Amino acid sequence: MTAGAAPVATRERELDGAQVRRLTSRSAAARATTTLGTRLLDAWSTAASTAIALAMLGGWLASVRDTIGSRPPTPGSALPGPLTATVAAVVALAGLVAMLDRLGPVSASPAAAAWWLPLPASRQGLLRAELLRVAGTCAAVIALLSLPLAMTWTDRPSVGTVLLAVAGAAATAAGLVGIVALLQTRGATSRVAPGAGAVAVAVCAIATVAAVTAPLARSLGHLRPPHLPSGGVLWVPAAAVVAVLFLVLAERGLGRLEARTLRVAGSTAQFAAASVLSLDTRDLGRALAARRRRPVARRWRFRPVTRAWQAVAAADLLLLARSPWQLGQLVVATGVPVLAARTDGLDRLPPVVWGGLVVGWALAAVAAGHPARQASAAPGIDRLVPLSAAQVVAAHCVVPALLLCVVSGTSGLLIGAGSGSALAWAALGLAAVPAWTAAAVRGGYRPELDWSGPVMSTPMGAVPAGVGATLVQGLDVGILGSILAVVAVHLGGAPSWGLVVGQLAWALTLGAGAVALTVRRLGEPRT
Repeated sequence: MTAGAAPVATRERELDGAQVRRLTSRSAAARATTTLGTRLLDAWSTAASTAIALAMLGGWLASVRDTIGSRPPTPGSALPGPLTATVAAVVALAGLVAMLDRLGPVSASPAAAAWWLPLPASRQGLLRAELLRVAGTCAAVIALLSLPLAMTWTDRPSVGTVLLAVAGAAATAAGLVGIVALLQTRGATSRVAPGAGAVAVAVCAIATVAAVTAPLARSLGHLRPPHLPSGGVLWVPAAAVVAVLFLVLAERGLGRLEARTLRVAGSTAQFAAASVLSLDTRDLGRALAARRRRPVARRWRFRPVTRAWQAVAAADLLLLARSPWQLGQLVVATGVPVLAARTDGLDRLPPVVWGGLVVGWALAAVAAGHPARQASAAPGIDRLVPLSAAQVVAAHCVVPALLLCVVSGTSGLLIGAGSGSALAWAALGLAAVPAWTAAAVRGGYRPELDWSGPVMSTPMGAVPAGVGATLVQGLDVGILGSILAVVAVHLGGAPSWGLVVGQLAWALTLGAGAVALTVRRLGEPRT
C-alpha cells in the first residue's frame, strides 16, 4: 500500500500553470522593496494625471469644434468629417492588428521561456494570464484614446453616449486581440499583418479618390454619424460577446503553442519595449519590421545600368520594390494631405491642413529613406562601389527624389482639383521635394544613440543626453524646408508662382546643406 500511495502523493504536489504563476508572484512580492501604499500612490497619481490630460484634450477638441462651426464652409471640401474619422479609426485598428501580429499577443519573455516553459505544468495555465493582460491593456488604451473623440462626436454628448462609445471601442480592441491570438494558436498569423496593412491602404486610397470625385462626394455628403443611443445599445453587447468568444477560443488553444514561437515573440516584444523606453525609433522599426520571407527566384535585368551610381540607385529601387510595407506607406502618405485639406471642417483650420501636408510628406520621406537606412546599417556594401562618400550619398538621393516627386505632386494636384489651381498646388508640392529628399537620406544616415557618453534621467529610465537632437535628424530639414508651403496654406487661395519659386530655391539650399553635412559626417574617421 505504501508503494501505491507514493505516486498519488507526488501527483498531488505537482503544480498546474496557474499555481506556478501564483507562486512566482508571491516570491517576487516577498522580495520586493516597494510597499502596497507606494503602489496605491503611484496608481492614484497615474489615474489623476490621465484624467487631467483627457479633460484638457476633450476641452481642446470642443473648442476646435466651435471654431469650425463659426467659420464659413470651404467650397473645395468634399468628405464629411465622420467619414474621415472612420478612415482614421480603420487605419488605427489595422495598425493595432499588425503590431499584435509582429509582437505576438501571447509570448514568453526570455526569463519565462527559461524557467516556465520546461516545467511539466500546463502551458495553457501558464499563458492564460498573459493573454488576458494583453487584451486588457489594449482595451484600456483604446478606451482612453476614444474618450475625447466620444465627448466631441455629437453636439450635445451625454454620459450614456460617451460610455457606449468607449465600451464599444474597448470591446472591439479586445475582440481583435482574441482573433489574432486564435490565429496564433493555429499557426496562421503569417498573413495577418499584410492583410491589415492592405485594408488600411485600400481604405485610405478609396477615401482619397472619393475626396476628389464629385458624384461620389455628393453621395457621401448625405452620410451622418450613427445615433449611438439606438445603435450602440445593441452593438456594444454584441461586440463584447464576440470578444469574449474569441478570447475563450484562443485560451483553449494556448497549449498548442510551441516553445520556439513563444521565445521568438517574447524576444521581439522585449526588443520593442527596450526601444520605446530608450527612445530609439530605429530599433523600434527593426522590431516591427516584416519577417523575412523565402526569396523568390526571379530575374531582374538592368540593361540601362552602366555606371556605378546607377547601380546604387537600381539597388535602392529593387529594395523598395521588395518592401510592400514601404509601398503601402507611400500610398497612405499621398492620401493624408488630401484628406486633411478636403474634409468638411478640417479645411477651415489652416494648422490642420499644413499639418496634414507635413505628416504626409514625412511618411513618404521615411518610406523613401528605407534604402539609406539599410546602407547605414551595412556600410560595407557601399564601400565596394568605386565611388566617394559624396557620390554614394548623391546616388542614394535619386530614388527618394523620384518617389517624393510622385507623392508630393499627386497630393498637391488632388488638393487643388476642381478649384482651378491644381497645377499651382502640384508645383508647390514639387518645390518641397529637395528638402524632403535630403530629409530622407539624412534620417537614414543619422547616427546611432551614443550610450558611452552622459545620460539623463527620465520617467522611462536613463537615456543618452542629446537624444532629441538625434531623433529629429531628417525631420528637421523637411519641416524647415516646407516653411513657405505652410505660409501658402495660411494665406489661403491658390499659391502664387513667386511663392512656388521661393519654396523651390529655399528647399534646394537647405537640402544641399543637409546632404553636405551628411557626407561630412560619413567621411569622418571612426574611433
